[in-house]
Amino acid sequence: MTAIVGILNRRGLAFAADSAATHKSAAGYKISNNANKIFSLSKYHPVGIALYNNLDFMGVPWDSIIKQFRSSQREKKYDTLQGYIKPFFTFIKSYCLNILAQQQLEYAGIIIKSYCKEVNNLVVNEVGPLTDVNADEFFNKALSIMDGSYNKFKGDKAEDFENYKQADFEKFTKGIIDNVLLSISSHPKYPVEFRKKFCDSLFALICHKSHFYLDSIYSGLVFFGYGDKDLFPSLLEYKVTYAIGGRVKYTLQQKCEIGPNAYNSLVIPFAQTDVANTVVRAVEDRLRQKFYENFALTLGGFKEEIVNKLTSAKAPEKFIDIFKNLDINRYSTDYQKGMDDFILQSYVNPLLETVTFLDKEDLADMAESLVRMTCLKRHVTTDEETVGGPVDVAIVTKGDGFIWKKRKHYFDAELNSQFFERYNK
Repeated sequence: MTAIVGILNRRGLAFAADSAATHKSAAGYKISNNANKIFSLSKYHPVGIALYNNLDFMGVPWDSIIKQFRSSQREKKYDTLQGYIKPFFTFIKSYCLNILAQQQLEYAGIIIKSYCKEVNNLVVNEVGPLTDVNADEFFNKALSIMDGSYNKFKGDKAEDFENYKQADFEKFTKGIIDNVLLSISSHPKYPVEFRKKFCDSLFALICHKSHFYLDSIYSGLVFFGYGDKDLFPSLLEYKVTYAIGGRVKYTLQQKCEIGPNAYNSLVIPFAQTDVANTVVRAVEDRLRQKFYENFALTLGGFKEEIVNKLTSAKAPEKFIDIFKNLDINRYSTDYQKGMDDFILQSYVNPLLETVTFLDKEDLADMAESLVRMTCLKRHVTTDEETVGGPVDVAIVTKGDGFIWKKRKHYFDAELNSQFFERYNK
């Protein structure tokens, strides 16, 4: 797991990340404390990238991809930070997808089998397992579910799947689809249109901007810094899961900008965000949500008790109906809004006003401190120590570019001067 914190204001930005990485296998898992999660995206321009969750893309280490992309770009620059996104993902396709053809089929197989299993489970829950007696009802229900999936997911495509043709997808996965449907396609009452409906809804689901079935293996990529014409810093967070048919599934999660028409400052944690959010908002998010849930439950219980007591006392029915019809959700929503406004005005805004005027060194210190506090919490509680190791800290400004304030190396810098000479060429 990971703790990453980015802090931005008009002077620049700072990113800090821990070094813990959780490696899972059939035998269990192991936590190491030497992972690199922050990288410069260019040797010449003020842009960087941070990683969290899965540090590999379909078995290829992200650091290899990033470093090769950086080398391929040389002195090339883009007007905005957004300008780096398409070249980056285009590079991934040219760099490693040709040798990942088998992995793409394997990932497609996981998604297809998972979707088929989900449809089957939904049908079985309503009409029972497929038999000769309920075959018509079984297949009709399955067709109805797939129609619903198609209508729900046929819009809002992920960026790289906008022009993906269904015929290309079916050609790429034909053997897998036929094999998955084999157990039911041999049934005498198997509908002629079943395969088409299955492919239609499956294709809509795969192209949709949401990430299904393989969500647990996703990688979080945070691009940060300045484009050539950007006056203030910004960041773009993307979620990346897999590639199918030569297309990479990546979607924008958030875009944050500093500027006169945007924010003056931002504190944004990624991955394990509880400690940083507690500092910024004065209360941990899970605790805040628990307060809201308990308040709603208490209001509901209070309403029910009043109705019961009035009923026992044989109060007039109209009087009882007044309490029965009280909209508890509205009161609960008003309470939540009032508390959120109080947190914003009393804690978040004052902190961000201070961050607005911090120098770049202070931004770095603050980002590092929030990561170290997360490490400390994991260390002194019963939580697994999934945040730890050295903390890397980078500062990016328009004038100075990408600067390391703290950076671990797996080698002694004094014994490897050739590395830095080669890097600076």
